[in-house]
This record gives sequence, C-alpha cells and structure tokens, in this order.
Amino acid sequence: MSYFFFNGYYSYEMGLIVEEKSIYNGPQRDFEVIQVPGRDGDVILDHGRYKNVEVSYTVSFIGTKEKAAALRQWLCARAVYGYLFDSYQPEYFRYAVFVSQLNIEEVMHNVGRAKLTFSCKPYLYRKDGVYAEKYTSPDFTLTNPEEYPSVPDISIYGSGTISLNINYRSYTIKDVANSVTLDGDLMNAYSGSSLLGDKIRFTE
Repeated sequence: MSYFFFNGYYSYEMGLIVEEKSIYNGPQRDFEVIQVPGRDGDVILDHGRYKNVEVSYTVSFIGTKEKAAALRQWLCARAVYGYLFDSYQPEYFRYAVFVSQLNIEEVMHNVGRAKLTFSCKPYLYRKDGVYAEKYTSPDFTLTNPEEYPSVPDISIYGSGTISLNINYRSYTIKDVANSVTLDGDLMNAYSGSSLLGDKIRFTE
C-alpha cells in the first residue's frame, strides 16, 4: 500500500489512500537572464540557490466528517516546514509545507478524491544522514555517497583554539570553552544557546 508520512502521522491514519505521486520538475537553479542594451548576448545573474520543488499526492479519502476535520488540522495547522517521506522513496525524506487549498466538503462530495500538494526544499535527505557519527580520533574518513555536496552539522568537544582540517584545508576556531557546533545549513556557530560567530576565523 502506498502512503506518505507528514508531521507525525501516516496518510492512512487520516483515512487517505494514496493513488499516485507527482513531482513537478527537479530542483531548478534560481537565476535571471538579463538583457543589457548595447551588448550582444544576455547576462546571467546566478543567485546561488535552488528553488523549492512541488510534490503532489492524488488521494482518496475514506472517513467521517470528524476524521475530515482532523485531516484539515493535520495538514493546515502550521505554515512551517515539516518532515515528509513516502513509500515511493522510503530511504529519503524532504522538508515540506502543505500549500493546497483543502475544501473537505468538496473532497467528500467528489467521491472522496483530492490532490494534496506540498512545497518542498529542493533536496532529498537521507534518513541515515540525520544520525550523528562520533569520532574520537583526529584522523577519520567520512564519505558522502550522494551526488550533491553535503551540508553537515559538526560538533567539536574541547577547549582552547581548535584547528579543524577538512580535505586538506584548515579552519581555525578561537577560544572555545567546552564545545562548538558548526551549522552548515544556517552557516553559524554556537554552543548551547550562545552564538560563537566571533570565534570563527574562516568565511566558508
């Protein structure tokens, strides 16, 4: 049976039967093509990011009006990214927010069928990539098995000035008290609730 999981619940728990999954295009690079008067050819302005991807599920709804109300609450309660994965690619997940207009009465009237659309961050994420790997040796190998570059969180436990060496490059962190975490996605450094951006001596 096909299903998807979103914000703590499986689709079948909400009375949904997934009939089909659709993905509208792969991640699209965010750039502009600009025409400059007096210049042959266009100028490309690359914004250095990818746009969101839309993922839709065609579903049938089997349930009562009470179940329909719970379905609306589940999908529409919060406009924030949630955890989404499905039976089509069970080893991966996405960060998604529900963007469809959900008219439960119309869904129930229309033989209980609907298309549910999520706006997702451009990448798929490996489920096994969210579990921390622990290393106590100064030298170790961590391999990214995917095509795209990884954006890890790195936590270092120690004190003083720390040199972190990755792929033959050295990154210096000054005056660490007990630990520091480097958040690759947000591009900042912290320890507990304290920001440590002033301790960082590199820009990438």
